[in-house]
Amino acid sequence: MTEEKHPKENQKEEQIPDTELSAGEVIEKEEQPSKPETEIELLNERLAKSEEETKELEDRLLRLAAEFDNYRKRTNKEFSYLVKNANEKLILQLLDTLDNFQRALDSAKTSSDYENFHKGVELIYTHMKDVLNKEGLKEIDAIGKPFDPNFHEAVTQAVSDKYDEGMVMEEISKGYLLNDRLLRASKVVVSKGKVED
Repeated sequence: MTEEKHPKENQKEEQIPDTELSAGEVIEKEEQPSKPETEIELLNERLAKSEEETKELEDRLLRLAAEFDNYRKRTNKEFSYLVKNANEKLILQLLDTLDNFQRALDSAKTSSDYENFHKGVELIYTHMKDVLNKEGLKEIDAIGKPFDPNFHEAVTQAVSDKYDEGMVMEEISKGYLLNDRLLRASKVVVSKGKVED
C-alpha cells in the first residue's frame, strides 16, 4: 500500500527555498533594481535637471531685465539731452541776427539817417527769414485765397468791393508751416462781398 501524503506536505516539497539558488542567480537578482525604484530615480534626475534649467533661465531673465533697464535709462537720458539741445543749431544761426539788431539800435542812437536805418532793419529781417526758411519754415499765403479753417483763423468779416464773399481780404498776423505742418494759423479778415444797394 502506498503512503498517501497530506496535501499540505505536497506543497512543501514543491516549493524551492531561496537558499537553494546558485551564487550567480543571487548576484543577478541583487544587481537588477526593482522597477519602481528605477522610475523614481529617473524622475528625480529629470526634476533636478528641470530645476537647474529653471534656475539658469531665471538668471538669464534677471540679467536681461537689468540690461533693458539700463538701456531704457540711457535712452531716456540721451533723448532728454537731444530735446534740450535740439534748437542749438538754430539759435547759433540767430545769434548773427541778434548782433545785427544790436548794431542797428546802436546806430539809431547816433544817426538820424532814417533811410539807412530802414535798409539795415530790412536786411536783418531778410536774413532772419532766410535762416528760418532753411529750417523748414514757410509763410502761409492767405490774402486773396478762399477762407480755409485748416490754415486760417477768422478774426472778423468785412464788406469788400475787391474780394468776393468768403475770400481772405486782410491778414492781421501771418500763419506759418513748419516742414509742411501747421505751426500757426493766419489771423485774417474774411470778405462779406460787396455792399448790396
